[in-house]
Amino acid sequence: MTDVRGIIPPLLTPFAEDGSIADERLREHVDFLIEAGVHGLFPGASIGELSNLNTDELERVTEAVVDRADGAVPVYAGVGASGTLEAVERARRAAAAGADGLVAITPFFLETDQAGMRDHYARVADATDLPVILYHLPDMTGQTLTVDTVAELATTLDNVVGLKDSSGDLTWGSRVIGATPDEFAYLQGLGSLLLPSLVLGADGGVTGTANVAPDPLLEVYDAYRAGDLDRARTTQVETVTPLADALMGGTFPAGFKEGARLAGRDLGVPRPPIRGFSEAERESLRAVMADLDLLASA
Repeated sequence: MTDVRGIIPPLLTPFAEDGSIADERLREHVDFLIEAGVHGLFPGASIGELSNLNTDELERVTEAVVDRADGAVPVYAGVGASGTLEAVERARRAAAAGADGLVAITPFFLETDQAGMRDHYARVADATDLPVILYHLPDMTGQTLTVDTVAELATTLDNVVGLKDSSGDLTWGSRVIGATPDEFAYLQGLGSLLLPSLVLGADGGVTGTANVAPDPLLEVYDAYRAGDLDRARTTQVETVTPLADALMGGTFPAGFKEGARLAGRDLGVPRPPIRGFSEAERESLRAVMADLDLLASA
């Protein structure tokens, strides 16, 4: 299995005011994250407005990130789709674009049972030779993977190598860790749960908070790995959790784009129908980031 670990930001997708992809802003964002020391990049994530990107646009975003990363860190391309055939097509395009791995969210909108999920992931995994990371986000997709399904996929499909868990359910996550091989990567999707997950045996975090402030997340990860639990706990409690909570304000993922702007990096606005931040929401987030000393220098 491929070794997947560390802090891997799911990338915001920058858009211009007219809704077009802001390619240069995306490249600059990749530069910023690599320079910060992240361990990988995940374009085409839910926070990157996957549901607002068509397949051609998703391919374009993946190509841009692969090109800019230029091998500095692995690129795990999001290939999720509501339908299996579309997910397979996206997987093939991501492989052709040079991605190092794939991240596939569960099917969404239409109800899918566990047999359907297993078939979906088997087809996506079979579409390329790339490693595949499962993506569990039940609150948004309406679909829940069972622990048994994850364990079966992890042990029967050679290139299914990990799981991004954004369920917020640490009990479920701990059961997945216990039911899957040691080399299967469990990755926490919520910044507020990074350290608790590492303590349970997680291999890292794929959290949108890193778009705004990667350094605190890297500090939690590095401190924990070095055995400095006090420093990891202090950074988690005093910086990562309050920031992660504040960024969830408004309509997802508007808070993360506003947070990046307040930190000095303009990643544009969300695409409709996602609305941007109101002035009251902006000031609330600004106050939290000021208290954490994360605002851009004047």
